[in-house]
Amino acid sequence: MTGRYIHSRSQLYVPMPKINPILLQFFSIVAVTSVLGTGCAHRSPLTSWRDGRVYKARRHAAQRALDHSQDVVAHFRIEEPGNTDREGRTRTISFSGIVLTPRGHLLAPYTIQPDSEDRIEAFVGERRYLARPLRVDEGLGMTVLKVEPSEPLTPLSLDDVRDLAPGQTAYTVVGTDQENDYARFVFETFCQGIIEGRYRQFSLSPLPATSRGAPLYNSYGRLVGLVNQSNAWALSDLLVDLDDLLHRAAGGTDPENEEEGDAWFGAILAPVNPDYARANDLPRSALWILHAFEEGAAAKAGFQHGDLLIELNGEPLRLSGGRVYHYFLQALRPRKGNAFTATVLRDGKRVRGKGVISARPEPDTLRAEDLGVTVSGISEPMVLRFNLFASEGVMVTDVVPGSPAATGRSFGENLLRPRDVIVALGGEPTPDIDAFNAALDHIRRDTPDALLVEFLRGPVTGYEALNLRIGKSEPGETP
Repeated sequence: MTGRYIHSRSQLYVPMPKINPILLQFFSIVAVTSVLGTGCAHRSPLTSWRDGRVYKARRHAAQRALDHSQDVVAHFRIEEPGNTDREGRTRTISFSGIVLTPRGHLLAPYTIQPDSEDRIEAFVGERRYLARPLRVDEGLGMTVLKVEPSEPLTPLSLDDVRDLAPGQTAYTVVGTDQENDYARFVFETFCQGIIEGRYRQFSLSPLPATSRGAPLYNSYGRLVGLVNQSNAWALSDLLVDLDDLLHRAAGGTDPENEEEGDAWFGAILAPVNPDYARANDLPRSALWILHAFEEGAAAKAGFQHGDLLIELNGEPLRLSGGRVYHYFLQALRPRKGNAFTATVLRDGKRVRGKGVISARPEPDTLRAEDLGVTVSGISEPMVLRFNLFASEGVMVTDVVPGSPAATGRSFGENLLRPRDVIVALGGEPTPDIDAFNAALDHIRRDTPDALLVEFLRGPVTGYEALNLRIGKSEPGETP
């Protein structure tokens, strides 16, 4: 391993680097010459005292990181049978992870599919386990694995998570396997900056590759992140998604497979223009609410057209332009039943509201076999989504080939088309799906040969006469 480290078993010590004897002799001569020549080249007592205090503080910080990571750090070793080097040896990957539950759920910062045939070993404390992947989050690039411990494991506590500021020193703890006597190493690094995004990342000074997935602590021993290659995820941003990932891995309901409908916030949003925000002293990370649907969660939470959304669940929105919208969707986690709070600016004042994500309303549909169309009722979202010029009527969603609605005057051209809004059948208005169905019943009783359909195609009103004899058997013919 490279880098500054402190090795822990029964005591702490800092290994001295190996120095070339010739260089050592050279520097010794230079040092002696300097002292003899000047007679006053020495370290001041103040400097020595200060260096000693700094060294002592760093040792204490490293010890705190070791104490807080006791038995909660996992070391993974994966053997990939189908991947060998030039000498025919099986490729092995090593990295770190953390313990999530006493029952043996571990988190690895690596994408491992549940059907993987790789041999996965996990070393926790001074025990070795075989691990199997349960659930993968492709977006996070993390996997929850399961081991079968004979005694409960000690999970990493996520109750007191802090942030890390640029310039602050941090410490990460890495475990090892039985070949290294299960020793733990603590590495010192410092935050070079913060990379913004849905999940903030602390940019760190170099760390060894095996520290990927290890917990990151500040100088006071407080948990701040999880190492991810040359950066570290800010754990305060990951907590909700990690909890959801663990819930699904542990056998909870997978929201993606629930038949809950299409959950939505119930509003049309657009990012604020950065120049406009700057000129009017507004946050650049914000979204205009262009329209709040009456039945949507946003309207029920008290939000309305013209509000500027600036906070979600107590946290300011991040990024700007189109990226702030994607950040909002990821942070909102739009699933039916999820609660949320949000803050908007309205007439220069902050307005806070709370609501619950609902399912996107599904309009009623009807298949009219004798006409050859499927129609749906028109909802408020459909008017905006499909740019309809009518809120009353029924919208054509499908046309059956060879049916009366499909047989036009020109080859390949339907009389009725998807997104046409039918407003009348045979002179009877059809403002909604029930009225359309009632008008259709009258027509079926009268059994006409042709039917006049009035519809809107965009802003233009059109009329078509459908030949209802198409598809019917003539007298004496077998249908």
